[in-house]
Amino acid sequence: MKVRDSRDSLNIRDILAVFWKRKWLIVIPLIMVVAVAFGGSYLITPEYESWTIIQIDPQLPLTTEIQRLVGQQPGLQRLSVAEKQSQLNSIFNYLTSSSYTAALNERLQLDREPDIDKQARAFVQRQPNITLEQARLNVLQSRLKKDIRLSWAANDQVKITAGSTDPVKARNIANALGEIFIAGKVKQELAQIRSSQDFSDIQLEKYERQLTDKLADKTALEKEFLAVQLGESIASEANRADISHEIDRTTTEINDLREEERTILNQLMTVEGLSVDRLTLNDSDEKAQKRRELRQEMQEIGELIVKYTWDSPQMLNYHGRVNNILTAIETENQRLVQRQYADADQQTQRLLVELFNIRTSLDYLSTNRPFVQAAMDELTARINLVPEYEARLAQLDREISATTDLRDRFQRQQESSTISQALIQDASLSSNRVVEPAKLSLSPTKPNRGKIVILGVILGLMIGGAVAFLVELLDSSFKKPDEVEEVMGLPVLGIAPRIDFLKKVAR
Repeated sequence: MKVRDSRDSLNIRDILAVFWKRKWLIVIPLIMVVAVAFGGSYLITPEYESWTIIQIDPQLPLTTEIQRLVGQQPGLQRLSVAEKQSQLNSIFNYLTSSSYTAALNERLQLDREPDIDKQARAFVQRQPNITLEQARLNVLQSRLKKDIRLSWAANDQVKITAGSTDPVKARNIANALGEIFIAGKVKQELAQIRSSQDFSDIQLEKYERQLTDKLADKTALEKEFLAVQLGESIASEANRADISHEIDRTTTEINDLREEERTILNQLMTVEGLSVDRLTLNDSDEKAQKRRELRQEMQEIGELIVKYTWDSPQMLNYHGRVNNILTAIETENQRLVQRQYADADQQTQRLLVELFNIRTSLDYLSTNRPFVQAAMDELTARINLVPEYEARLAQLDREISATTDLRDRFQRQQESSTISQALIQDASLSSNRVVEPAKLSLSPTKPNRGKIVILGVILGLMIGGAVAFLVELLDSSFKKPDEVEEVMGLPVLGIAPRIDFLKKVAR
């Protein structure tokens, strides 16, 4: 006899027939598993859940202007799914942090439970450097992370669910966590606003001081600018051309006078008994006084040039005074020549008067030209300073404008912080609040016997099906005529059906 190939495939009808044939192998494990599961559910310690709903980050009923003032974006802000989950994770981290756990324990005295104390003492034995109180807090914190979960109840409402084997404890934990979180959130917001306000105060004082310093710098610079600033007519090209022409004219006149001096000296060389190289004129008090007056007038030319135009009446008066002084000196020269060279003839005296007058003019022009040139240089320098001062003033204006803008921004931020702090203080009870407090759970959420029975049915069917299929595979009897023909090598002539009714009659 050939052994049948165990790899023969079965269709769905064959599988259903096998399951029906072996139905008791399926039913018995099913009943046993369901019974074990249902009975075992009574051995599981029941757990209760309570939940509270809190409102966070509500939209305050503010006008658009006030929302902008306190730094809020007008309109309702929508968060994406990832942002909402991230916010939930952040709240969960807050609720299970050491500070929140300590606040919860302070309210409910959870660390007094025997099992927590037992775990804490075992933890201290493993870690001797940790105190018993800290160990209790660590155990409580670890348990809290397992016993609470968060979910969104609405766009700005969070549902805090707490689980415990004691329904009263579950309710108290949920309520306490909600209240502690709201109190902590209001405190945190107020602390942020106070910190922002303190920062604004520091920055405001800083920029106020900078603004005061820059305004003082601008005032000082404007005073300097006014000191160097010239009138439009004084700084004009025409006025400067007149001064330059006067300097050139003075140079030409000096050259001409020197030529005249040489000519007169040549004429005087023919005079007998007169030493040309030693020609000097005695001084007098009148002449010395006039020379001092002339020197004083020349020293004032620089101040006059930067105040008045060259053809102004003030400058004409200056030239008139100088000419009068020169005329007085020339008259005194004539008198001194007549007295000092009384022995010379009139022609020689005339030449000597001309010579000493020329020398007086040369002395005046040679001394006055550097004063005029220096005044011209100062005039040009002050004109050239105008763009520099204008640029510095423009730069200061920009810095003052930027500093003023920063000062105003921090001032608005300070006002915003004050308003925000007042709003949060006034709305702390209505904005961040408990929407739905936790209630006492009347029935446990765990174990869920319905789910346990369903899982038992599924597991029982899987076990029974596997057993029935395994038994069928191990059964080596013929099940089809084709198997007989294949094994025996003989054709099947007929099939005698199995009649269960005849068996019953025979009995």
